[in-house]
Amino acid sequence: MNARTGLRSVAVVGGGPVALVSAVALKQALPDAEVTLTPAPVADDALADRFPLALPAVHAVLARIGMPRELLLARGVARARYASAFADWSRDGAEWMVGDDAAATLAEGRVAALWLRARVARERVPPFHALVPACVAAAAGIADAQVEPALHLDPARMVQALRSIGGQAGVRFAEALTDADLVIDASGPARLLTANRAFEDWRDAVPGVRVAFAAADADPGSCDRYRATARGWQATWPGVRVEAGGDGIAIAPGRLSETFAGRVVALGDAAVQPGPLGRMGFTLALGQLALLLELLPACDPEPLLQAEYNRRAGLQADRMRDFLGLHYHGGGRTQGPFWHQFRDTSRPPSLDRLLAQFARRGQVVPADEELVQRDAWTAVLLGQGIWPARPDPIALSVSPAEAARLINDLVARLAALDYIA
Repeated sequence: MNARTGLRSVAVVGGGPVALVSAVALKQALPDAEVTLTPAPVADDALADRFPLALPAVHAVLARIGMPRELLLARGVARARYASAFADWSRDGAEWMVGDDAAATLAEGRVAALWLRARVARERVPPFHALVPACVAAAAGIADAQVEPALHLDPARMVQALRSIGGQAGVRFAEALTDADLVIDASGPARLLTANRAFEDWRDAVPGVRVAFAAADADPGSCDRYRATARGWQATWPGVRVEAGGDGIAIAPGRLSETFAGRVVALGDAAVQPGPLGRMGFTLALGQLALLLELLPACDPEPLLQAEYNRRAGLQADRMRDFLGLHYHGGGRTQGPFWHQFRDTSRPPSLDRLLAQFARRGQVVPADEELVQRDAWTAVLLGQGIWPARPDPIALSVSPAEAARLINDLVARLAALDYIA
């Protein structure tokens, strides 16, 4: 019988929130193991560490280490983000929004299908995002809506809080990397311990860009704001104005083919660089940390376990790649040299299938290792003007006029805060 010896030591390399979250989570999961954190500089292109954002799907990871959403918001470590708004990014020029929570529901069928039933028949209905409570809250400037927001995390306060939690838990801080049974490379795009591994380029789905950051002129509140330009796009995040396209820091989206090999696991931007759109790097880091905690290895390398981790981490990353790719390949914005490149660019087969299936049937099929709300996918597709050729079979049982009545009644209730007050 083979004996499985638990991890006795873990070493983490990195200087930002990704490294500290990893060290704290592993120490709490392995109280008898020695967990050591060796600092490393946080580079300008380490977007997961510099602009951490946690989608609702990974809030449980933070709660597990003693950082629940309510506490983070109350202590000013985080602020709520309910939605993202996109201007000059659609076929008809109309602004559209993507909520961080699910759309409201109706007993008569899927809200998106009923909305399309009315809209295709030219019934008067508001934009799809008016059916998403998080978007309604963001548009109304509500600070404490009863919806599940994404968390915009202050990196400096996050590091301070994590160092305190880590110290209390018994994480050791060392200037030099120590030998360990498991090593976490959370050093950002520099990949100090994993630079020799194969890297999959994502530029067929998510373009490489140069991105510049400056202080924001205005506070966007609980809604990140994006505007497409001829050269790329601009964004306003809390405290930061972003210019993607032109001068600035070069970002090359992609991921390691294998994030776990030997005794070393890459996390954060060391494993996946999704690019600046949506600030998805920290969410991916927490998602892959959750996988590591679920499939916690033993003292000696286990090839089957590593293969399973790499498979699921790859699915998680590639699904996020396709979600971000929708924003560029959905055909919303077509004018300008930056956008011309997508006319003839080949896309990953999974993104092609998703676009084709939605264009035919209006369905976004749920996938394993999903970190993004299903209604967020629908919002991006509808916002750019992609309408399915075939109506939803259930929605056909409702007349267009009745569908419009149901939708408008729901919008009125949402606007009156029946769902979110």
